Amino acid sequence: MRSPLDFLRTVARLVRADVTKLSRYWVVLAGFVAVVVLAVSGTMVFHRIEQAANVTSNSGYDFALAVMDRLVDVSLPIVYVLVCILFAIDVSNSTVKYILTRPVTRMELLVSKYVTAFGMVTLNVALLWTVALSGGAAFYGLGDLTENGYVIFSGGYVFGQFALGTFFLLIALGSVAAMGVAVSTFSSTMGGAIIIGLIFFFMLELLAVIPTNLGLTLSLGGEAFVLPFSSFSLPNQPLIPLGVLGDLTTGIAIESWWIPPIQRMLAVCGAYLVLFLGVSAFGIRKRDFTL
Repeated sequence: MRSPLDFLRTVARLVRADVTKLSRYWVVLAGFVAVVVLAVSGTMVFHRIEQAANVTSNSGYDFALAVMDRLVDVSLPIVYVLVCILFAIDVSNSTVKYILTRPVTRMELLVSKYVTAFGMVTLNVALLWTVALSGGAAFYGLGDLTENGYVIFSGGYVFGQFALGTFFLLIALGSVAAMGVAVSTFSSTMGGAIIIGLIFFFMLELLAVIPTNLGLTLSLGGEAFVLPFSSFSLPNQPLIPLGVLGDLTTGIAIESWWIPPIQRMLAVCGAYLVLFLGVSAFGIRKRDFTL
Protein backbone atom coordinates (compact mmCIF):
# COMPACT_ATOMS: atom_id res chain seq x y z
CA MET A 1 0.00 0.00 0.00
CA ARG A 2 1.33 3.41 -1.00
CA SER A 3 1.97 5.90 1.77
CA PRO A 4 0.68 9.51 1.62
CA LEU A 5 4.27 10.66 1.12
CA ASP A 6 4.67 8.38 -1.91
CA PHE A 7 1.38 9.74 -3.25
CA LEU A 8 2.59 13.34 -2.93
CA ARG A 9 5.95 12.53 -4.49
CA THR A 10 4.31 10.89 -7.48
CA VAL A 11 1.89 13.80 -7.92
CA ALA A 12 4.79 16.26 -7.72
CA ARG A 13 6.70 14.35 -10.44
CA LEU A 14 3.63 14.29 -12.67
CA VAL A 15 3.03 18.01 -12.19
CA ARG A 16 6.65 18.77 -13.03
CA ALA A 17 6.31 16.65 -16.17
CA ASP A 18 3.12 18.54 -17.08
CA VAL A 19 4.80 21.91 -16.65
CA THR A 20 7.73 20.83 -18.83
CA LYS A 21 5.40 19.42 -21.47
CA LEU A 22 3.07 22.43 -21.54
CA SER A 23 6.00 24.85 -21.82
CA ARG A 24 6.86 23.22 -25.15
CA TYR A 25 3.39 23.48 -26.69
CA TRP A 26 2.99 26.60 -28.80
CA VAL A 27 -0.78 26.61 -28.13
CA VAL A 28 -0.22 26.94 -24.37
CA LEU A 29 2.55 29.50 -24.77
CA ALA A 30 0.42 31.46 -27.23
CA GLY A 31 -2.46 31.39 -24.75
CA PHE A 32 -0.45 32.97 -21.94
CA VAL A 33 1.21 35.42 -24.34
CA ALA A 34 -2.31 36.41 -25.41
CA VAL A 35 -3.21 36.98 -21.75
CA VAL A 36 -0.22 39.29 -21.27
CA VAL A 37 -0.91 41.16 -24.52
CA LEU A 38 -4.57 41.58 -23.59
CA ALA A 39 -3.60 42.75 -20.11
CA VAL A 40 -1.08 45.34 -21.31
CA SER A 41 -3.19 46.61 -24.21
CA GLY A 42 -6.35 46.59 -22.08
CA THR A 43 -4.64 48.66 -19.39
CA MET A 44 -3.42 51.21 -21.92
CA VAL A 45 -6.80 51.40 -23.68
CA PHE A 46 -8.63 51.83 -20.37
CA HIS A 47 -6.33 54.74 -19.47
CA ARG A 48 -6.84 56.33 -22.89
CA ILE A 49 -10.62 56.02 -22.47
CA GLU A 50 -10.38 57.78 -19.12
CA GLN A 51 -8.36 60.59 -20.69
CA ALA A 52 -10.79 60.94 -23.61
CA ALA A 53 -13.76 61.11 -21.24
CA ASN A 54 -11.96 63.45 -18.82
CA VAL A 55 -12.44 60.89 -16.06
CA THR A 56 -9.81 59.97 -13.51
CA SER A 57 -9.75 57.02 -11.14
CA ASN A 58 -9.83 57.74 -7.42
CA SER A 59 -6.42 56.10 -6.98
CA GLY A 60 -3.98 53.64 -8.49
CA TYR A 61 -5.84 50.89 -6.62
CA ASP A 62 -9.15 51.97 -8.13
CA PHE A 63 -7.62 51.99 -11.61
CA ALA A 64 -5.96 48.57 -11.13
CA LEU A 65 -9.18 47.02 -9.83
CA ALA A 66 -11.27 48.41 -12.68
CA VAL A 67 -8.76 46.98 -15.17
CA MET A 68 -8.57 43.66 -13.31
CA ASP A 69 -12.35 43.32 -13.33
CA ARG A 70 -12.34 43.42 -17.12
CA LEU A 71 -9.19 41.38 -17.62
CA VAL A 72 -10.44 38.44 -15.53
CA ASP A 73 -13.61 38.30 -17.61
CA VAL A 74 -11.66 38.35 -20.89
CA SER A 75 -8.78 36.03 -19.95
CA LEU A 76 -10.81 33.35 -18.16
CA PRO A 77 -12.04 31.58 -21.34
CA ILE A 78 -8.46 31.46 -22.66
CA VAL A 79 -6.97 29.81 -19.58
CA TYR A 80 -10.04 27.57 -19.19
CA VAL A 81 -9.52 26.24 -22.74
CA LEU A 82 -5.88 25.48 -21.93
CA VAL A 83 -7.02 23.48 -18.89
CA CYS A 84 -9.51 21.57 -21.06
CA ILE A 85 -6.70 20.10 -23.17
CA LEU A 86 -4.60 18.75 -20.26
CA PHE A 87 -5.70 15.13 -20.69
CA ALA A 88 -6.27 15.47 -24.42
CA ILE A 89 -2.58 16.24 -24.94
CA ASP A 90 -1.55 13.04 -23.17
CA VAL A 91 -4.19 10.93 -24.92
CA SER A 92 -3.53 12.23 -28.43
CA ASN A 93 0.22 11.62 -28.01
CA SER A 94 -0.32 8.25 -26.26
CA THR A 95 1.70 9.62 -23.32
CA VAL A 96 -0.96 8.51 -20.85
CA LYS A 97 -0.45 4.85 -21.82
CA TYR A 98 3.21 4.97 -20.82
CA ILE A 99 2.46 6.89 -17.64
CA LEU A 100 -0.01 4.24 -16.45
CA THR A 101 2.45 1.40 -17.17
CA ARG A 102 4.64 2.84 -14.41
CA PRO A 103 3.85 2.73 -10.67
CA VAL A 104 1.31 5.55 -11.07
CA THR A 105 -2.34 5.19 -10.09
CA ARG A 106 -5.15 6.86 -11.98
CA MET A 107 -6.06 8.97 -8.97
CA GLU A 108 -2.48 10.24 -8.71
CA LEU A 109 -2.68 11.17 -12.38
CA LEU A 110 -6.00 12.96 -11.85
CA VAL A 111 -4.79 14.88 -8.78
CA SER A 112 -1.72 16.00 -10.71
CA LYS A 113 -3.97 17.44 -13.43
CA TYR A 114 -5.94 19.37 -10.82
CA VAL A 115 -2.75 20.75 -9.30
CA THR A 116 -1.49 21.77 -12.75
CA ALA A 117 -4.84 23.38 -13.57
CA PHE A 118 -4.88 25.37 -10.32
CA GLY A 119 -1.30 26.42 -11.03
CA MET A 120 -2.35 27.72 -14.45
CA VAL A 121 -5.16 29.90 -13.07
CA THR A 122 -2.82 31.15 -10.33
CA LEU A 123 -0.26 32.14 -12.96
CA ASN A 124 -3.00 33.90 -14.89
CA VAL A 125 -4.06 35.94 -11.84
CA ALA A 126 -0.43 36.79 -11.02
CA LEU A 127 0.14 38.09 -14.56
CA LEU A 128 -3.06 40.15 -14.53
CA TRP A 129 -2.40 41.72 -11.13
CA THR A 130 1.19 42.52 -12.12
CA VAL A 131 0.04 44.42 -15.20
CA ALA A 132 -2.96 46.07 -13.53
CA LEU A 133 -1.07 47.23 -10.43
CA SER A 134 1.86 48.38 -12.56
CA GLY A 135 -0.56 50.50 -14.59
CA GLY A 136 -2.11 51.88 -11.40
CA ALA A 137 1.32 52.75 -10.02
CA ALA A 138 2.45 54.37 -13.28
CA PHE A 139 -0.68 56.48 -13.88
CA TYR A 140 -1.85 57.33 -10.35
CA GLY A 141 0.63 55.90 -7.86
CA LEU A 142 0.09 53.38 -5.09
CA GLY A 143 0.95 53.64 -1.40
CA ASP A 144 -1.49 55.04 1.16
CA LEU A 145 -5.07 55.54 -0.01
CA THR A 146 -5.77 59.24 0.49
CA GLU A 147 -8.52 61.77 -0.11
CA ASN A 148 -7.96 65.54 -0.04
CA GLY A 149 -4.59 64.95 1.59
CA TYR A 150 -5.95 62.75 4.37
CA VAL A 151 -4.92 59.12 4.69
CA ILE A 152 -8.01 56.89 4.54
CA PHE A 153 -6.24 53.53 4.54
CA SER A 154 -2.57 52.68 4.76
CA GLY A 155 -0.94 50.97 1.81
CA GLY A 156 -0.32 47.87 3.95
CA TYR A 157 -4.02 47.60 4.83
CA VAL A 158 -5.07 47.96 1.19
CA PHE A 159 -2.60 45.34 -0.02
CA GLY A 160 -3.74 43.01 2.77
CA GLN A 161 -7.36 43.33 1.63
CA PHE A 162 -6.32 42.85 -2.00
CA ALA A 163 -4.53 39.65 -0.94
CA LEU A 164 -7.70 38.37 0.76
CA GLY A 165 -9.73 39.27 -2.30
CA THR A 166 -7.26 37.41 -4.49
CA PHE A 167 -7.61 34.33 -2.25
CA PHE A 168 -11.38 34.25 -2.82
CA LEU A 169 -10.83 35.02 -6.50
CA LEU A 170 -8.59 31.95 -6.80
CA ILE A 171 -11.25 29.78 -5.15
CA ALA A 172 -13.76 30.84 -7.79
CA LEU A 173 -11.27 30.42 -10.64
CA GLY A 174 -10.23 27.04 -9.24
CA SER A 175 -13.80 25.80 -9.58
CA VAL A 176 -13.84 26.89 -13.22
CA ALA A 177 -10.52 25.10 -13.73
CA ALA A 178 -12.05 21.97 -12.14
CA MET A 179 -14.74 22.05 -14.82
CA GLY A 180 -12.00 22.14 -17.44
CA VAL A 181 -10.30 19.09 -15.90
CA ALA A 182 -13.63 17.22 -15.81
CA VAL A 183 -14.17 17.94 -19.51
CA SER A 184 -10.58 16.99 -20.30
CA THR A 185 -10.96 13.63 -18.53
CA PHE A 186 -13.39 12.49 -21.24
CA SER A 187 -11.62 14.10 -24.20
CA SER A 188 -9.33 12.40 -26.71
CA THR A 189 -8.55 15.31 -29.03
CA MET A 190 -7.66 18.90 -28.29
CA GLY A 191 -10.26 20.20 -30.74
CA GLY A 192 -13.02 18.16 -29.13
CA ALA A 193 -11.96 19.20 -25.63
CA ILE A 194 -12.04 22.88 -26.60
CA ILE A 195 -15.46 22.70 -28.29
CA ILE A 196 -17.14 20.69 -25.53
CA GLY A 197 -15.47 22.78 -22.84
CA LEU A 198 -16.64 26.08 -24.34
CA ILE A 199 -20.19 24.76 -24.71
CA PHE A 200 -20.36 24.01 -20.98
CA PHE A 201 -18.62 27.29 -20.14
CA PHE A 202 -21.05 29.50 -22.03
CA MET A 203 -24.09 27.47 -20.94
CA LEU A 204 -23.19 28.15 -17.30
CA GLU A 205 -22.39 31.77 -18.12
CA LEU A 206 -25.86 32.23 -19.64
CA LEU A 207 -27.44 31.42 -16.29
CA ALA A 208 -26.50 34.96 -15.24
CA VAL A 209 -29.16 36.45 -17.55
CA ILE A 210 -32.04 34.59 -15.85
CA PRO A 211 -34.18 37.04 -13.83
CA THR A 212 -33.33 37.01 -10.13
CA ASN A 213 -36.95 36.30 -9.17
CA LEU A 214 -36.67 32.84 -10.72
CA GLY A 215 -34.99 30.16 -8.65
CA LEU A 216 -35.27 27.48 -6.02
CA THR A 217 -37.54 28.12 -3.05
CA LEU A 218 -35.75 26.95 0.07
CA SER A 219 -36.43 27.13 3.78
CA LEU A 220 -33.86 28.27 6.33
CA GLY A 221 -34.83 28.50 9.99
CA GLY A 222 -38.50 28.24 9.06
CA GLU A 223 -38.20 31.19 6.70
CA ALA A 224 -38.65 30.68 2.96
CA PHE A 225 -36.32 32.35 0.49
CA VAL A 226 -35.57 32.09 -3.21
CA LEU A 227 -32.14 31.04 -4.44
CA PRO A 228 -31.93 32.56 -7.96
CA PHE A 229 -30.86 30.31 -10.79
CA SER A 230 -28.53 33.14 -11.83
CA SER A 231 -26.49 32.40 -8.67
CA PHE A 232 -25.28 29.19 -10.34
CA SER A 233 -23.49 31.04 -13.14
CA LEU A 234 -20.00 29.68 -12.42
CA PRO A 235 -17.95 31.88 -14.83
CA ASN A 236 -19.35 34.99 -13.10
CA GLN A 237 -18.35 33.95 -9.57
CA PRO A 238 -14.81 35.45 -9.82
CA LEU A 239 -16.36 38.91 -10.16
CA ILE A 240 -17.88 38.74 -6.67
CA PRO A 241 -14.67 39.22 -4.61
CA LEU A 242 -13.56 41.92 -7.05
CA GLY A 243 -16.85 43.68 -6.39
CA VAL A 244 -16.19 43.61 -2.65
CA LEU A 245 -12.78 45.18 -3.23
CA GLY A 246 -14.53 47.90 -5.21
CA ASP A 247 -16.00 49.26 -1.99
CA LEU A 248 -12.52 49.52 -0.49
CA THR A 249 -11.18 51.68 -3.32
CA THR A 250 -14.02 54.16 -2.77
CA GLY A 251 -13.01 54.62 0.87
CA ILE A 252 -15.38 52.12 2.52
CA ALA A 253 -13.61 49.78 4.96
CA ILE A 254 -14.16 46.04 4.58
CA GLU A 255 -15.27 45.04 8.06
CA SER A 256 -15.53 41.35 7.19
CA TRP A 257 -15.24 39.10 4.16
CA TRP A 258 -17.80 36.70 5.64
CA ILE A 259 -20.76 38.38 3.98
CA PRO A 260 -23.75 36.87 2.08
CA PRO A 261 -22.32 37.38 -1.47
CA ILE A 262 -19.05 35.66 -0.51
CA GLN A 263 -20.93 32.92 1.36
CA ARG A 264 -23.09 32.24 -1.70
CA MET A 265 -20.00 32.24 -3.90
CA LEU A 266 -18.27 29.69 -1.67
CA ALA A 267 -21.39 27.51 -1.57
CA VAL A 268 -21.83 27.59 -5.36
CA CYS A 269 -18.12 27.05 -6.10
CA GLY A 270 -17.91 24.29 -3.48
CA ALA A 271 -20.91 22.48 -4.96
CA TYR A 272 -19.49 22.70 -8.48
CA LEU A 273 -16.07 21.56 -7.26
CA VAL A 274 -17.54 18.44 -5.62
CA LEU A 275 -19.55 17.75 -8.78
CA PHE A 276 -16.55 18.09 -11.09
CA LEU A 277 -14.32 16.04 -8.79
CA GLY A 278 -16.88 13.24 -8.83
CA VAL A 279 -17.34 13.40 -12.60
CA SER A 280 -13.60 13.39 -13.32
CA ALA A 281 -12.92 10.62 -10.77
CA PHE A 282 -15.62 8.47 -12.40
CA GLY A 283 -14.28 9.24 -15.87
CA ILE A 284 -10.67 8.38 -15.15
CA ARG A 285 -11.62 5.12 -13.41
CA LYS A 286 -13.88 3.92 -16.20
CA ARG A 287 -12.03 5.18 -19.25
CA ASP A 288 -9.93 2.84 -21.37
CA PHE A 289 -6.82 4.82 -22.26
CA THR A 290 -5.42 2.02 -24.44
CA LEU A 291 -7.83 2.83 -27.26
